[in-house]
Amino acid sequence: MLSARRPTEKLYWNDPFATSFETSGARLGSFGDHRSLILDKTLFYAEAGGQLGDKGTLRVGGRTLAVTDVQIDDAEEIHHLVAGLDAIDPAELDLQGVIEGTVDAARRRDHMAQHTAQHMLSRALVDAAGAETVSARLGASTCTIDVSLAHVPDAALGRAEDLVNAAVMDDLVVRSLFPTPAELASMKLRREPKVAANVRIIDIGGFDLTPCGGTHCTRTGQIGSVVVVGTERYKGKLRVTFHAGARARQDARAKHAALATLAQDFTCGPLDVPAAVAKLRGDHKARLEALSATRGELVELLAREVLAAHPEGSGDDARGARIILRRDHDDIGMLRTLAGRLASRPDVVAFCAAPDPETGELAIVVQRGTASTFDCGAWLKATTARHGGRGGGRPARAEGRLPAGSDLASLARSA
Repeated sequence: MLSARRPTEKLYWNDPFATSFETSGARLGSFGDHRSLILDKTLFYAEAGGQLGDKGTLRVGGRTLAVTDVQIDDAEEIHHLVAGLDAIDPAELDLQGVIEGTVDAARRRDHMAQHTAQHMLSRALVDAAGAETVSARLGASTCTIDVSLAHVPDAALGRAEDLVNAAVMDDLVVRSLFPTPAELASMKLRREPKVAANVRIIDIGGFDLTPCGGTHCTRTGQIGSVVVVGTERYKGKLRVTFHAGARARQDARAKHAALATLAQDFTCGPLDVPAAVAKLRGDHKARLEALSATRGELVELLAREVLAAHPEGSGDDARGARIILRRDHDDIGMLRTLAGRLASRPDVVAFCAAPDPETGELAIVVQRGTASTFDCGAWLKATTARHGGRGGGRPARAEGRLPAGSDLASLARSA
């Protein structure tokens, strides 16, 4: 029968590759808002130290239960969170009989590779860049290390990656040690233990010595490879993203496939893609410049024609001559340029609009000349509020959107 409130024996410390076990007796517990199963001993690793918990199954009294999460409490009791356990009548479970557990082997193997690689990369980042690990997170698809520096040069990241993979190739032995206080005091640890008693040290062939309770490979060659895939600033520090083992292979395959597709589109070799992209960017920039020049000419010709049709002194009130243009194919950039050109004449208030080809909404830019007292921002804000649009701006210039089908001429004349 299971004893109450005592640390669960961690079988995975003895053999991280073992994925099945038997034990006698269990009891119901609770973790958070859910029931849990607590065993005297287990192979299921509980989430801790940045490493996710194991998944798998428990066979209890002829019933197979899916373990969806594993957590550990302050008393070191491991809670197996089981799908549907909250709805099962405890009387239907034979908690005092033999219980068989099976851990998801692929998930365990992946976590072992990622965790061992994290220890090694944390060590290498110290050696190559003086970057101490602040925290680490070994997620289901992405693993990250947050380091104490805000920036690490790419060359230093490359050196750290090389150091790790050289140690992987050396196939170093990975051991878990339980040193005496005297032995512990003499060890050159990468970080201090978080517990005072029963301290477990992971020794990666002398490459790294770190206190840890997680699951790890037994030799570094089991990792396969370690790749740094990205960095980003995070809370004033640097976050390093990496992949190890099968994840590193999958990442490399995905990137190769993407590069091969681009190479096929550009009719060049994969390594020539950057040059092809650079040429494409250059061509695109040249076309944009040519388009901008052409649009400028078009705006100038149109503005001259419109201004000629609205000669100075034709304004209908002291706020300026209102010029209302509804274009069918212009974008917001063209409208801005056109409104600005029209408003270069001091007495003009220009209302320029065009429908959005996707939504049908009327994009509008309103701009006044220097002699006009018309408040563009106030008018557009009030108009969009009344008609279900959005927008605003300053007295001299404003822009926004009106619902599809809005009658720009009527709205502008009623200003």
